Amino acid sequence: MCSLDNSLFIWKRNGKLEGLICIYVDDFLWAGNATFKKCVIDELQKQFLIGSSASESFTYVGLRIKSFSDGITIDQTQYASSLVLVTISSARNMQRKSQLSESEKTAYRALVGQLNWMATHTRPDIAYDTCELSVAFSKATVTELVRLNKLVKRVKNESLQLFFPRLHSFETCSLECYTDAAFANLPNGGSQGGLIIFLKDDSGKNVQSSGNPGDLSV
Repeated sequence: MCSLDNSLFIWKRNGKLEGLICIYVDDFLWAGNATFKKCVIDELQKQFLIGSSASESFTYVGLRIKSFSDGITIDQTQYASSLVLVTISSARNMQRKSQLSESEKTAYRALVGQLNWMATHTRPDIAYDTCELSVAFSKATVTELVRLNKLVKRVKNESLQLFFPRLHSFETCSLECYTDAAFANLPNGGSQGGLIIFLKDDSGKNVQSSGNPGDLSV
């Protein structure tokens, strides 16, 4: 079990990493070599009833994962298409300074929660906007609700895909992290911080994507 994340399990043989399993409730995602599949995955399938399985191209907890010869892509385009705007009548739209009703708050909170899920997985570009809408919840007005709908439209119209290049070995790679923060830049006076982590190869360069438009290389 990984000491930093109890839902991540690592399998080594002779000190060498040969497989990983990530668990989310009753779903699990694994990657590894043939020995790992035989010794671990095949044995697990004997102990647990597996409803369905897929490889190379599949959806896992809202993440669409595709495998190619040069790496894998991850996106939430399908998840984004399921987002539903909060209905606002023309009359209500004119009441920009009005506090949200209880039903509007419920819809607001649910939609922001969905955006938070995307921001933490595949859409770092909406992280700040989503955070700003989150902290405004207690005093949210129709103005914030309109902003929320605009952000949802943006997410639905602008697809973003993360690309992870296939590497022959991780032993020569390292992680490089950049952080930044702004003081009291949120509406409630709170501060916002952020970070980005790159996988760097032995030449000191950040691993690059294949250059597909709209892709974000990680």
